[in-house]
Order: sequence, then C-alpha cells, then structure tokens
Amino acid sequence: MPIVVNKEEKRRSIALDSKSLLLEHGIKNITISKIAECAGVGKGTIYEYFNNKEDIVFEIISVFIAEHEKRLYELINEDISTKDKIKRSLSLLYSDAYYEKQLSIYREFLAISLTSNVDEMIEFSRACRERFLTILDQIIDEAVIKKEIKAEARGLVGMLHTYSIGMVVESKVDGLDAKVHIDQFVEAFFTLIQKKDIR
Repeated sequence: MPIVVNKEEKRRSIALDSKSLLLEHGIKNITISKIAECAGVGKGTIYEYFNNKEDIVFEIISVFIAEHEKRLYELINEDISTKDKIKRSLSLLYSDAYYEKQLSIYREFLAISLTSNVDEMIEFSRACRERFLTILDQIIDEAVIKKEIKAEARGLVGMLHTYSIGMVVESKVDGLDAKVHIDQFVEAFFTLIQKKDIR
C-alpha cells in the first residue's frame, strides 16, 4: 500500500530542515541542490512541493514568522505594562544571536522585494504586515479598554509597525543601537498617548 504524504506537512518539514541553511548562507546564496541535500531529499522531490527557490524561501520565512508570532503572543499575555509590551515587541528582533540572523535574512528579503517587483513577494510582505498589525492592535485595544491610553492611539498602530520596519533598515544603515532607540521612541510615544492620570 502506498504511503500518503500530507503535502503541507512535507513542505513545512523541508522548510524546517532548511532553516539553518538559509540563516547561514542567505537568500541569494542558497540553491535548490543545497536545500535538497540539507532536507535529505532528492532535487526532484523539492519540485514536487515547491515551484522554485523563492517558494521555498517564503516557506522558511513563514516558519520564522510563526516562531516570532508565538513569542509575541506569549509576550502580550504576560502581566506587564502596555508600555513594556510595546517596547519588548519592537525589541524582540534584536534580543539574541538567533534573531539577529533572522533579521539579516529579513533585511535581504526586504531588499529583494523592493527591487524585484515580484508580485508574490509584495503580497507575502502585505500578509506578514497584517499578521503583525493584528498583534499590535490587540496590545493597543487592551490598553484603551483599560483606559491606560487614549482611544486615538488605535489610529497609530500602522505607524508603530512602519516604525519597526524602518528600524530594521536604520539599525543596519546607520548602525543605531535599536534597543536604545526603541526605548526612546516608546517613551516619547507614550508621552503622547498615555492618559494624564496614569503614572
């Protein structure tokens, strides 16, 4: 009797097996052959589950995003102030060596997305943005409901995300200390949105 393979599970398995390869070599320097070798499958098998190298990269980055989302959801459920939730959610990408490698891949992905005009990359970026906006919305909504911050802060969620993307670029280009900059930004942000009777 033939073995039935769940295509989505196999895709995810190949992506998980190839994660370290992408972190070590970057997007431009990996090949289908290297991915197949790393995943322990034949090159032909890769094409049974993926259309091209970009498709595999999307899947691997999706794994990173899922890991990041999981940590963010754990963070927003912690019993800490809204200000600390926002600081930590913005700083998470700069928290350890593993995240620094992911950040490097994300920067490369951004550069390729911005210069290639590949519709799939643009759509993928939009989908990722929506996922993170949902998390930021949840943090801000909870704070508004608790009357910690002004209701108008809801309109700034997109700007928070845009700031975080800008910090990804600026911390590399200008060598900014992202954690210090994020702390300063969030302090200023809360000066504007915090209810005056909250200390």
